[in-house]
Amino acid sequence: MKSFDVTKESVGRGERARPTRPSAGRKAGALLLVFLLGFTSGCYTFTPLVASPQPGTELVLGLNDQGRVSLGQSVGPSAQTIEGRLSAKNDSAYVIAVRSVRYFNGGTNVWSGEPLSVGTSMVQEARVRRFSPSKTALVVAAAAGGVLAFILSRSIFGSSSPDKDSNPPPPDGS
Repeated sequence: MKSFDVTKESVGRGERARPTRPSAGRKAGALLLVFLLGFTSGCYTFTPLVASPQPGTELVLGLNDQGRVSLGQSVGPSAQTIEGRLSAKNDSAYVIAVRSVRYFNGGTNVWSGEPLSVGTSMVQEARVRRFSPSKTALVVAAAAGGVLAFILSRSIFGSSSPDKDSNPPPPDGS
């Protein structure tokens, strides 16, 4: 059940309830949330793992069918990817501190760094999460442009020069 704040407006004998508009603070908060979500995800790239990774490397492991079956009890059924920080790697397994697990249905399960051993035979694809300076610069430039456009469209800082002839003097009676 949805709840709405209402204001009452007198109309003739009766009163009519009308939903209020969201405040500017709520709108700003929503925009900030959307920006931060984009900012945190837009600043990284995921590249295929080509060499043996060092401990501490951020990894995303795409599971194959064998991995989904074998790890079903640990991470849940229909897991698609496991993301986390590599703790150790040998020829047969990755040991990672799991940050999140994504599922085929679009869901995500957030973890708090619990260790998990994932056999290399269970991994379809291993990718490395790397910071992207170019994507970060693009996001920062877009955010700065948005803030500048907002400031200019709202005249937040006002104008330091007076309006020209906004109030012309009355005409002479001659």
